[in-house]
Amino acid sequence: MSNEVEVMDVVAAQNHHAARSVMVMEQWGNGETYNEERWIERGRQAVRQTMEGMFELGRALIILKEHTEHGRFMEIVKSQFGIGHAETARLMSATQRFATPQMQKAAPKLMDLGKSKLLELLVEEDVTLVGLAEGEEVNGMTLDDVDRMTVRELRVALRESRETAEAKDKVIADKNKKVDELAEKLAKKQTGAKEPKAEDVGSDLLMMLSSLEVSIRSQVSRLKELFDQLNAHREAHGINHTAKMVGTLNQIILDCETLRENYALPTEAPTDDVPEWLADAGNTED
Repeated sequence: MSNEVEVMDVVAAQNHHAARSVMVMEQWGNGETYNEERWIERGRQAVRQTMEGMFELGRALIILKEHTEHGRFMEIVKSQFGIGHAETARLMSATQRFATPQMQKAAPKLMDLGKSKLLELLVEEDVTLVGLAEGEEVNGMTLDDVDRMTVRELRVALRESRETAEAKDKVIADKNKKVDELAEKLAKKQTGAKEPKAEDVGSDLLMMLSSLEVSIRSQVSRLKELFDQLNAHREAHGINHTAKMVGTLNQIILDCETLRENYALPTEAPTDDVPEWLADAGNTED
């Protein structure tokens, strides 16, 4: 008996859903039968038409701005189009960005994302947007990832990516500044009338070496980001970048091995970390 009740409930639910579908399609779908793929495509067409309208408005704004006085231009924009300074600037910028052949090629896929997401993405460089449209992973995101995100999530992701890049650049800049300061300090000591202490000179040199090491390792770590993008490009387009990637690593390794050979350095660091010059200084008789 319970099975019959369950079947009846299922049938009732299906009938209700079908009736609801007919009502919705009569009201909004011109009485057509529902088909998911068809309506997804119509939605995408509507998005593209909206984007095309955005660029048409951008072209109108550019032309009007070139032919009217500054005050008059904004009067027209506000009274006729109902938009402010910020939106006007973004629309004109987007239109100008997509006027290049490179960006026009990428436009169809990027336009499918919608106006709001596209305007958010304009903070990125053209080469980044083209790579995104071609299936590459950019800043840890693919075009599908962006499509699934909300506008707010995309804005946050782009901001975090910029902040990470800026933080890395700041670390490198700070280390380079420190190296320059230490070099200047060492130069002053070397040119001064008083002979600097051996331990002071050695300490400064080691600090410079440590700072330079951090800077170099930070640059090497950025190779991973670029290698990830090259692998994504290979998977998307079948273009193999292995030779260049291996050649880059081999050259870096060769440069390091050349340094080791030039200075007869062992492969393992000595266990006694007291520099020879410092030990000698301690053993010198007065």
